[in-house]
Amino acid sequence: MQAELFTCKNIRALRFPDTDDGDYARRYLIPLMTEGLQKYIRNAYNTQLMAVKVGETIIPVTVTDFHPQNTYTVSPYSHYVTYGGLDEVKHLKNPLAEILVRLALYPVARYFRFAELDKVVFVNNYLLSTNLYPSVNSEQLSALSEALVEWFPDRAIVFRSIDQKKNPLVFDVLKALGCDLVLSRQVWYMDPAASLKTRQCKEDVRVLKRTGYEAVNGKDLSDDDLHRAAHLYELLYLQKYSYYNPQFTFEFLKLARDQKILYLRGLKKDGRLDGIMGFFVRNGAMTQPLFGYDTALPQEAGLYRLLTLVTLQEGVRRGLRVHASGGLGKFKKVRGAESVTEYNAVYTGHLSKRRQSPWKLIGWLSKFAIPYFKKMDF
Repeated sequence: MQAELFTCKNIRALRFPDTDDGDYARRYLIPLMTEGLQKYIRNAYNTQLMAVKVGETIIPVTVTDFHPQNTYTVSPYSHYVTYGGLDEVKHLKNPLAEILVRLALYPVARYFRFAELDKVVFVNNYLLSTNLYPSVNSEQLSALSEALVEWFPDRAIVFRSIDQKKNPLVFDVLKALGCDLVLSRQVWYMDPAASLKTRQCKEDVRVLKRTGYEAVNGKDLSDDDLHRAAHLYELLYLQKYSYYNPQFTFEFLKLARDQKILYLRGLKKDGRLDGIMGFFVRNGAMTQPLFGYDTALPQEAGLYRLLTLVTLQEGVRRGLRVHASGGLGKFKKVRGAESVTEYNAVYTGHLSKRRQSPWKLIGWLSKFAIPYFKKMDF
């Protein structure tokens, strides 16, 4: 089996498979590849989005070089140092611990820069927080891995969003091919039918009725609503969490609505959009890379829990497992979620010792971090 690589110059020559995943790839990749990534995701710097066809499956890949403000979805440096390290320590609410962590991180950060950690190819990367995998077999994964090393001999090959619950075959095959499995984050899976039976979700239903919010379909959102939706996402995911999250533009939201690269659901009251959620579906699961609400409204409005409720209701309606991404572990756990370790599968066997070393260090640190993450319900 041979793999074929397509860039912005020849993407229109790609014959996309006549499948749901193939059609999604066409609707998503062609505009982002031909019109420029930063039209849709502002902080995707020094990055080329490409597509690989292997058999009848399309796999997007990003090829990135370092930029200090890059989104973590294209940059391991942003993932492990600036977002995962320097930004996250602020949430410890312990000034002394924050100082100590920062002092420890600064030499590591310099070392990662020296070892060119960000000279990388991210595989199955739609530049979203979570990248669900299509149905692939071991022959396809082997052909893909071999081709990527040949095409990009000076870059680490990193398969994003690997876990043993949703894609055990991908996990096992990549490990057998010589990939190192290093910590990405803790993620949460939910059986929506079971979750909706929990006491907390039943209370969420009562909150929805009490607050008077209406769940609206994305096709009914106007352009003005989409501008508001982009702002709501910014309030939560950028201002509250980190500017190293993908910075989706109005054009991205418009593409989501018009081409259904995300199914949008909003929460409206008195004609005003106060919450937004966007999800996509792949291989029996759904995940929500777009979440936002008006953080200036009182906590009693319960907008985060209401968006989660809408998500679970969609999961039941479609018969899908919900990948609830990372963070807010205690909130998700009491609603029936199960914690799973997500990995980056990294192949560096073709690189020099200097280039391999930062990934070996991350792998070594992962052995200590994973038990801590599980214990703390991140």
